[in-house]
Amino acid sequence: MMDKLFFNGKIRTLDGADRVTEAVGIRNGKIAFLGTNQEALAIPCEERIDLKGRLMLPGFVDSHLHMLHYAFVEKSVKLFDCASVEEMLAAAKQKIELQGEKPLSWLFCRGWNEEQFETPRYPHRKELDALSTEYPIIMVRVCGHIAVSNTCGLEKLKKIPNFSEIAKDVDFETGLLKENAVQFYHSILDAPSQEEIEEYILYGNQKLNEAGITGIQSDDLASLPGKKWRRILDAFQNLDREGKLTVRIYEQCLFERTEDGKAFIREGFRTGQRGSFFTIGPLKMLQDGSLGAKTAALEEHYAEDNENRGMIIYEQDELDDIIDFCDHHEMQTAIHCIGDRAMNMVIDAIEKSSNRKNNPKGRHGIVHAQITNRNILKKMAQQDILAYIQPVFVDLDMDVVESRIGSERMDGVYAWKTMLDLGIHTMGGSDAPVVGFDIMENIYFAVTRKNAKGQPEEGWIPSERLSVDEAVKLFTKYPAYGSFTEEENGTIELGKNADLVVLHENIYEVEPEHIKDIKIDMTVSGGRIVFERKE
Repeated sequence: MMDKLFFNGKIRTLDGADRVTEAVGIRNGKIAFLGTNQEALAIPCEERIDLKGRLMLPGFVDSHLHMLHYAFVEKSVKLFDCASVEEMLAAAKQKIELQGEKPLSWLFCRGWNEEQFETPRYPHRKELDALSTEYPIIMVRVCGHIAVSNTCGLEKLKKIPNFSEIAKDVDFETGLLKENAVQFYHSILDAPSQEEIEEYILYGNQKLNEAGITGIQSDDLASLPGKKWRRILDAFQNLDREGKLTVRIYEQCLFERTEDGKAFIREGFRTGQRGSFFTIGPLKMLQDGSLGAKTAALEEHYAEDNENRGMIIYEQDELDDIIDFCDHHEMQTAIHCIGDRAMNMVIDAIEKSSNRKNNPKGRHGIVHAQITNRNILKKMAQQDILAYIQPVFVDLDMDVVESRIGSERMDGVYAWKTMLDLGIHTMGGSDAPVVGFDIMENIYFAVTRKNAKGQPEEGWIPSERLSVDEAVKLFTKYPAYGSFTEEENGTIELGKNADLVVLHENIYEVEPEHIKDIKIDMTVSGGRIVFERKE
């Protein structure tokens, strides 16, 4: 007896043979039948669902985002659509006024991008002081690596025990914060309760399901005010025990300091420790900043900025030590690197690790991997280093990259087709809330290499365009390797988890420009229908 039987569909299994079938049956949350409509008629089941010729795929997986911070930002002041500093200030003022008699203890705002302003500039401390001098106000740039604070926030930041570690990244005159200072700022804001955190998680799950997403690899432990990682972990594990999660979560565990990450591992936490829907994944680390903030670590200086090659977080000996430590303790790592200098340092550390050959969880990865070259990519392939890429960054970055690094260094950047051709295990993600986690948009960007407006006509670096099938697998089949679940997820095969998505139109048959407009009709997680679009 099947619990559910979907029939009359175009079901792309994405298995080794890339089979297409008509019907799929589910029992106890697993795929228990694959076959024709005629075969399906003979199978007893509790519920039959007519797909009416629609395309069914394995459920989508976002291989790198910040789900909990996304939910938090959604409840905060969003600045993503602001076209000027004045609009940013107006949005913050509106939030303050809406509070009425209920006073704020702090105000968090995120999403501004000066590159999109008519007059590109950062906000200033004094402008935020005009909103309030009574409580901290922070406005975080879209990339998350730059922010501006009011005076109250700066004074509170100055008093934290670890301030000496971030003092160089704080400008008291302008209110500008960089890199770790942005992260440490969270510690001066009141931490949400476990109940509030669980509400954020459930909200995030719901929104992800609406996008056809059934799995994520997410960086969450340092993503909320107060940085109470144990409370956040307890919230995830409690919801998992209660059976309330509808998205499989592979946690990328980020800590502000190396010693905190090591202490986490020494305490006994390991990659692969799991419940039903929540699993401890890699230790997440940051090795450089962002292109937008000119803090991504480059081998050569930024164009027209001879004194700046970006910034590195860890010196080579520190990187060597932490990678070797993780390999010794059977821990995976996922390391944020945008610039080539950062990547070369990480690759070097992985190559030198004396314990990697004995680490069953040694599928280390580079998150973003944007300013690459042929040598870097060959080494990534040789060392089986994962690439966590974000197709949506085509839209965000195509007008910025050349101005940052110069035309002579454009060969080999955002090189996703080359990665796949070299055999690099490459996985697609969104980095939300830097941008949204719309999978259809991400696939559109990967296939066309055009921005949201359909430009340039031939695509940006068109040699790196992916086929529709390659792009779909970035968000289905390929992420399973990164989470050591290729025997459970990523394809529609007997015995695998019944995580499925139904599209309103067939992504393999529409014009590439239309891909971004395809709607999600249904999402199935562990055999449960967790989202169904209403006409």
